[in-house]
Amino acid sequence: MSGRIPGDIVDRVKTETDIVSVISEFISLKKSGKDFKGLCPFHQEKTPSFFVIPGKGFFHCFGCGKGGNAVNFIMEHERLDYPSSLRYLADKAGIVIPRTESAGTFEDRLHIALSMAASFFEKSLFENPVGKMALEYLQSRGISMDTARLFGFGFAPPGWDNLLRAAAEKGVKVADLEAAGLVAKKQKYYDRFRNRLMAPIKTLSGKVVGFGGRIMPGDDSPKYINSPETSVYKKGRILFGMDVTKNAIRDNNEAVVVEGYFDLITLYQAGIKNVVAASGTGFTDRQASLLARFCEKAVLLFDSDSAGVKAAFRASGVLYNAGLEPSLVMLPKGTDPDSFIRENGRSELSRLISESVDIIGFIQGGLKGRFSDQTLTRQKRIVAALSELMSPIEDNLTRDLLSKKMFDRLDIDIKTLGIIGETRKSPEPSRENEVVAGRDKFEREFLRILLSHPEFISMCSGQIDEFLFTESSNAEIYRTIEEFAAEGRELSITDISEKIADSETGRRLREMAISSEPSGEFEVEFDDYLEKFRLISVRKRLDELKSLIGEAESKSDDDRLRSLTREFQNLKSEVKANDARV
Repeated sequence: MSGRIPGDIVDRVKTETDIVSVISEFISLKKSGKDFKGLCPFHQEKTPSFFVIPGKGFFHCFGCGKGGNAVNFIMEHERLDYPSSLRYLADKAGIVIPRTESAGTFEDRLHIALSMAASFFEKSLFENPVGKMALEYLQSRGISMDTARLFGFGFAPPGWDNLLRAAAEKGVKVADLEAAGLVAKKQKYYDRFRNRLMAPIKTLSGKVVGFGGRIMPGDDSPKYINSPETSVYKKGRILFGMDVTKNAIRDNNEAVVVEGYFDLITLYQAGIKNVVAASGTGFTDRQASLLARFCEKAVLLFDSDSAGVKAAFRASGVLYNAGLEPSLVMLPKGTDPDSFIRENGRSELSRLISESVDIIGFIQGGLKGRFSDQTLTRQKRIVAALSELMSPIEDNLTRDLLSKKMFDRLDIDIKTLGIIGETRKSPEPSRENEVVAGRDKFEREFLRILLSHPEFISMCSGQIDEFLFTESSNAEIYRTIEEFAAEGRELSITDISEKIADSETGRRLREMAISSEPSGEFEVEFDDYLEKFRLISVRKRLDELKSLIGEAESKSDDDRLRSLTREFQNLKSEVKANDARV
């Protein structure tokens, strides 16, 4: 539940939160000097532009501009409101926040409904006699109770309203159950999942967003039913099991990608823990980007039927486009990862994984002779498969290197390679790095010194005001710095950023803070900036005087005209003298 949190607890949560530890739960960070960098979780990229600055307690992405403190990160990544994000971090830090009653946001209510359902299903499996058959089925598949509990397995009992009644007892509204994809309605509401072994689908942080349900033996209903997409569950953005396996993936710098829930569970229990499942969806750009945040290599372990081969080709192109290096393992016909490991053991599957080949090697292994020796039908199939591989890849260098492999290893002629290359996906427009020059650059450099050396702020009093800045964002940053100084507050980048509402201004602030410390003698350098601002003020006054002199002339106000002209000439002489010195 969301609700007001006392200010002293808010400060404690922010102080005791290690922003590097928090963000490392969601992406793989590498040391970069005194800071850390990784692939941004908020937009797709192949080269890291996402930085975490632990010394100043904030993160910033130079690619998409997202940034802020740990609370902002959780709000953005987990789609939580401010109080819920604070509670999330407080739980991580072991800080108790008093609960207050609040209806919460729409998404809060969906998460509460889903969490309640997960608890109900789990109790039905492990604590209710109705779950005995489902437990026996798990045991028949070789899945231990420890593994089942680790992944949150549960059981949806037979019947049309078991979950509905349990939700009513917990005070969860039917409308929230429906919006979460847990119940449906024809003439009246009924449980969507009935007589099914339930596998919760979770975010990286372990938050339940949906379910996959497998029918029990003897029931002729559809074998699998998954949650529909909702406001909190988008199938193409989540990889099943990654909340449990992400650290193993990061440690191995490699992910084994399977298609089904049970494939993943069997591999994990056998000791192959760096595994994820695409959970019945075609592999998407979002899923590939998610993997790329934790590893550089992906081994596709799909079924050996024609559908599995096609899925592997499509997934390889998407993985290449995300900057990953995909390879393939094709199991013997009639087997899947689950059945193979139960029949042949972990060591044999581990051997196959270690011998995985890239997509070109896979095609090469299936050819007898050169490409030109194949039948026309076979050539067409190969070209179609390679075209599908190349289609998602936007990076020219990756496409060129793959084309070279096709030429060298498959002996595909240049003309045919041109046909394959024509499938290129139009790249999305990329954001150009902002060019900072002239006055804007000068203003940013000045503000950067102030942020690094707040002892200089007092020297600005009476000499500089926000109206001297040409960029409104720079003016807002200066005004906020002045306010903090007047209140005797520390110049914390995260606190200043929270006070600034405009996202572009916040972006500028973080980029100034990330930039290297100003070099040279700060006092001398700062005096130069003060002098430049004084001259800017003088030139601004000269422009004002021109207008005032014209007004005095039109009114024949000789006394005022003489006074204004005298001031104008004095200031003009001052500017000329300065220009001569320069």
